[in-house]
Amino acid sequence: MNKFLLTGMAVVLAVSCTSSRGPVALETRHYAESTAHSSLTMDVELPLAQGKAVTQIRRQLVDVMDEALSHIDNYEEERAFPPFDGDVLDSEALFSYYEKNALESLGAASDADINDRVEGSRESDGLTEEEKERFIARLAGWEYEYTLKKVGETDGYVVFDSQNYISRGGTHGGIIGAGPQTFSKKDGSRITEFFVPDCLEELQPLLVKGLGVYYQPHFDGDPERLLGHLSLKDGKIPLPEWAPYPSENGLELVYQQYEIGPYVDGMPACTLPWEEVEPFLTPQAKAVL
Repeated sequence: MNKFLLTGMAVVLAVSCTSSRGPVALETRHYAESTAHSSLTMDVELPLAQGKAVTQIRRQLVDVMDEALSHIDNYEEERAFPPFDGDVLDSEALFSYYEKNALESLGAASDADINDRVEGSRESDGLTEEEKERFIARLAGWEYEYTLKKVGETDGYVVFDSQNYISRGGTHGGIIGAGPQTFSKKDGSRITEFFVPDCLEELQPLLVKGLGVYYQPHFDGDPERLLGHLSLKDGKIPLPEWAPYPSENGLELVYQQYEIGPYVDGMPACTLPWEEVEPFLTPQAKAVL
């Protein structure tokens, strides 16, 4: 087993003030390790405890990280290991727990997968013994990368993005995860609903316009060609499964791979300008943003 370990802890103090309206101070952790048939990389940023609001944000982000890493080998409800039951402010214990268990989970899943593929190839009647061994020698292992990083902040809110990349030895991997998480710095609450109910129909012109920018090189701003290309139900562009997140220019929407288009489309994204999207925002979103 070729093992490597790169761990690091760095505390980034953005400002000496601990006010909830000042920049959120972060601690970062990088971890990389391998097993016989897999490699695991984790890059995590968590806010340091700076009062009730930021501590609450940290606890919620630990839950987001837990959900990702405890289901590292499947998408079902069954967990690979229980949640961390220690003090989430104890960084070394927290990170060590998830690094150890995530690696064990990934290693067990990749070992089982490789063993199945080896057994299947050796039982194949369509290959010579030499071809079987050559195929087995080229079997690719699993790769898993987890990132949780701050991607935006103002005096009123802070945004973290949680993404997982996993490749199970196939032709290409995929990006999954919880996506953007937007928190109020005033009380630590997370914005769970950005749009008022039943506004999808009225949002269609904004979504068509926004995605038209993303697809500009392919459809040259032609909305009919764009809508014909996308995989839609009832001809309407849905809101993405990931929550939107705020930026200086407006509300950012990101669709995951295959969500509205084929894999080659990547992850379609668009910006809904503030002055145009504001009428459709919930009171909670307006108050925070």
